[in-house]
Amino acid sequence: MLETEDMVQHDLPPELVRRLQVEELWARRLVLAEWMNAERLNAYYRHHAEMRPAAFPSVDVTGKEPARPAASIVPIKPMKSLATGS
Repeated sequence: MLETEDMVQHDLPPELVRRLQVEELWARRLVLAEWMNAERLNAYYRHHAEMRPAAFPSVDVTGKEPARPAASIVPIKPMKSLATGS
């Protein structure tokens, strides 16, 4: 049984308990780092938007990719033959 509030584990060896704690702390650190980076990026864009409004369009940092133009087909030029005529 694993209770996250009190970190009470029953029937688990101390080494495994410590590994679980380390994994949980590492996961929390990753989530916190991503959140802090997103906040810093938003602050950066807000700061620069105040200085030069037209230079920086609003940016969504939620992980969505911007829309891309549709792909177009480019014809391939025929290659010259490399065979030499004797």
